[in-house]
Amino acid sequence: MTPDIPPDPLPGVRRVVTGHRNDGVAIVKSDDVIPSAEVGPAFPGVRVGPLWTTGPVPVDDNNDETDGATRKPNGDLGLVNTGGVHFQYTDLAPGATATMHRTSSLDHNILIHGKLLLVMEDGSETLIDKPGDIVTQRGTIHAWRNPGTEWARWLTVLIDAKPAVVNGKALEAAIIQDA
Repeated sequence: MTPDIPPDPLPGVRRVVTGHRNDGVAIVKSDDVIPSAEVGPAFPGVRVGPLWTTGPVPVDDNNDETDGATRKPNGDLGLVNTGGVHFQYTDLAPGATATMHRTSSLDHNILIHGKLLLVMEDGSETLIDKPGDIVTQRGTIHAWRNPGTEWARWLTVLIDAKPAVVNGKALEAAIIQDA
């Protein structure tokens, strides 16, 4: 017998997805709230919200006792693991900025503490300020800035990807110092 389940008090998750304009400039493509939905009667009290799904990743970590945190990413900017996935957290001091950069990866960023400004190549800034807010980066040039008075922390899942291609031109990894 299933007990009465109270309504879900949690709001949907905010998801910001980046992409490119036709001229190749990195922009925010969508900024939406993704609501959850009941899974079904077999899972009472369980709700899910689809955030992003990719094709298969053939990892073998289920059969390897190596602590994945001891592996060093070997791809773009020391952030991407070539042919694999890298999961990390980042702390950013109040007022600090992580410089403009791009990697050939699909990145899922989840804010867990503090505030962040997502700064895009076109100069736009998007405030990420609620724990659980998500930014999905798709090979775009961007920076992170902490506009708050306390440290910010977010989780990132970086998935190796082919470079973004705009108008037939591959957009390679880059660091832009004076943006």
